[in-house]
Amino acid sequence: MFQDFDITKNQHVTKHQFLRTLGLLGVSASESILNTLLKAYMDKGNVDEVNYFDFCNDIDSPEQLLGVGRGYNHSFDYYPKTRPRITGIDIKKDQPEDVHDILAKLRQICKEQRIRISEFFRDFDKLRSGFITVAQFRIGLNMSKIVLSGAEFKLLCDEFKAPKAGEHIKWREFSDAVDEVFTKKNLDQQSVDIPLDNARTQSFYGQKMPDDTDAANVGNVQKQFMFLINRERLDAKSFFQDQDRHNHFKVSPKQFKQTVTLLGVQISDAELASIVKVYGNKLGDIQYLPFLNDCACLKYIINEPFSGAKSTYQPIDIDFTGAKAFDELM
Repeated sequence: MFQDFDITKNQHVTKHQFLRTLGLLGVSASESILNTLLKAYMDKGNVDEVNYFDFCNDIDSPEQLLGVGRGYNHSFDYYPKTRPRITGIDIKKDQPEDVHDILAKLRQICKEQRIRISEFFRDFDKLRSGFITVAQFRIGLNMSKIVLSGAEFKLLCDEFKAPKAGEHIKWREFSDAVDEVFTKKNLDQQSVDIPLDNARTQSFYGQKMPDDTDAANVGNVQKQFMFLINRERLDAKSFFQDQDRHNHFKVSPKQFKQTVTLLGVQISDAELASIVKVYGNKLGDIQYLPFLNDCACLKYIINEPFSGAKSTYQPIDIDFTGAKAFDELM
């Protein structure tokens, strides 16, 4: 019954969920006894999360129920089902550029792990007002297993601060901003088409501007690229367009490296990072058209007008029939 509330399977539930489960089981006691019980199993250093796993193990342990404990089970040495949670000091010191950088990071985490972040705040808002306290907001983020630094948490609190007495957070507005990576709300009330796949998921934490080293790395790649293209007489733009299926004139760093490696240009990770700094956009993609235009003798014009000139190709007919008899061939 406790596991129904433990969405992330971290062996902890909130204080209200713990008491609610005891009430469903018909376990009643005085308020002082319940407070003592809660204090005994609050092992995470806060005043809201209760370790129900240890509570259940103390009540329904195998030694008490069956008279046979885990020490008699030799398979546990090789296939343990549960292990004690090992927690250490994990201090985050990430310094984001702005609050949009944090939201992009959270969207990427929720997209990868398929998390609906609103599920961790809904139980705190009993009146469904859309507001919770700062402490509850922090606990909800911890329950979702999203670790944020102090600077990141402060920026989120300043951005989504509620106009109420005391320190409250607009958790519903925060959840809607993060869930934009999946969908957007109130689409049926909009009279115009709204793109759904433009939610930013690329974060730039302390990314520096290109320096002289980056310029040297980019120049080295361009030099090799120009030499190869001029020697082989290739249309370099067509190779990038094979990766750019939507004709947005941008490719991912992985696609860029695959393309130049296919053409015979060896590029290192440091050189690729320098190219991302110089020719990358806000989403982390590489704009290959400026890269080609900066290469000498490789000038391309988007949507170049057709000159009307006809092809000067002259076909030459060659008879490939050959001899039909062995004697003629000899």
